[in-house]
Amino acid sequence: MTDNPILAVADKARALRAQGVDVITLAAGEPQAATSAVVVQAAVDAARDPATHHYATAQGDPALRGLVATAVAGDTRLSWTADDVQIALGAKHALFLAIQALVGAGEEVLVAAPGWPGHAEAVTAAGGVAVPVATDRTFRLSAEALETRRSPRTRAVILSSPGNPTGAVHPEARLRQIADWARRHGVWVISDDIYRAFDYTGTYRSILRVAPSLRDRAVVVGGVSKEHAMTGWRVGWLAAPPQIIASARLHVSRTITHVPTVNQRAALAALGDTATPVRAASAYRRRRALLVRALNGIDGIDCPLPDGGMFAFPDVGALLRDRGWTSGADLAAWLLDTARLAVVPGEAFHAPGRVRVCFAVDDTTLIAAIERLRAALAPTRHGKAAHRPEQTR
Repeated sequence: MTDNPILAVADKARALRAQGVDVITLAAGEPQAATSAVVVQAAVDAARDPATHHYATAQGDPALRGLVATAVAGDTRLSWTADDVQIALGAKHALFLAIQALVGAGEEVLVAAPGWPGHAEAVTAAGGVAVPVATDRTFRLSAEALETRRSPRTRAVILSSPGNPTGAVHPEARLRQIADWARRHGVWVISDDIYRAFDYTGTYRSILRVAPSLRDRAVVVGGVSKEHAMTGWRVGWLAAPPQIIASARLHVSRTITHVPTVNQRAALAALGDTATPVRAASAYRRRRALLVRALNGIDGIDCPLPDGGMFAFPDVGALLRDRGWTSGADLAAWLLDTARLAVVPGEAFHAPGRVRVCFAVDDTTLIAAIERLRAALAPTRHGKAAHRPEQTR
C-alpha cells in the first residue's frame, strides 16, 4: 500500500475493482486516456534498436534535451540549449534533483497550501523542510504571504501554475511580485509547469517570461506525463543554471545511471506530437464545465471553475455540516463505499472541507460519475442524504 494519500484512494478503488466491484475513479492525478499510438510505436521501434540496450549518458538523450530546451524557450522567451536540461524519472524526480542541488539539511522550501503533497514530499526526501504558505481565496500565492513564512533558512519556493488540486493560474502581476520578492531575498524559484498545457483562460505565463532577470535563480520542471497521458513512462526534466544541472547529472549518475533509453525515445516522439495536448485541453475544458455545473447543482457544494489543470476542487463544508460528516475524508469514504465513486479528500492537500475530483476522463465515465453523485447526494424528503453516518467511521 502506498504512503501517498492520493494514490492510496486509487489503490483502494483498484482493489475493489479487482474483486469485481464496479468502481468509477475520479481520484488519480492522471489522464484516463491511453498513450498515443505514435508514442507507443516509437517505443517499440526503440526497443528493437540495439543502441537502446546499453548504457547511455546520465544527463539524457541530447535530441530529447534539445526538444525540451526548445519547448522551455517557447514558454520563457529566453534562450536554452540541450546543456541546460537534465532528463529525470518524471517531474517528481526532477523536483527532487532540483531541491537536493539547492537545499542543505534543515534548510527550508516554501510550498503552497492547499497544494500537491508531492512538493513537500520531494523537499523531505532531499533533506529539507517544507514550509506551507497559505494561498488567498483564489488559491494563489502572494509575495506578502511568502514573506510571512520566510526565515533565514529559506532557500526556495515551489510555484505551480496551473496548480494541483486547485487549478489556479497566477496572473502576470502576481508572478512579477513573487519574482521581485525572490530576487530581493535571494530565494530560488522552482517552477512546476507540469500542467502548463491545460490553461483554459489564456492567462498562463512562465514566471521567467514575466521576469527574465530571475533566470539565474530559477528552475523549470516539466514532463510528458499529463500532456501526453504518459504517467507510467516516467520521463520528466528540469531546465536550470549550470550548477544545478551539474549537481542533478552527478546525482543521476551515482544513483539510477540514466533514465531508460526506450522511455526517452518515447518522450522524444511525444514532444514531436503537438496535436495531442491541444486535443486533450479542448476535451478537458468541456468536461470541466460539465462537472462544475453538476457539482454546483448539488445542495451543499460550492465549486469554483478552475483556471486550468485536470481537477475540480469544490467546497463541501456545508454538505458535511448538513449531513453529519466531520471531514472530507468521511465523505470520500462514504462515496466509495456507497456510490462506488472514488474522489480524494481535501485533507490530502491541507484543505479540509474540500474534495478533489478529476475530469481527465472520457465523457461516458464522467457522465456516469455525475449520475452516481447526484443519486447518492440527493436529499431525502427530510432534506438529508440517505445515509447512516456510522457507515463512514
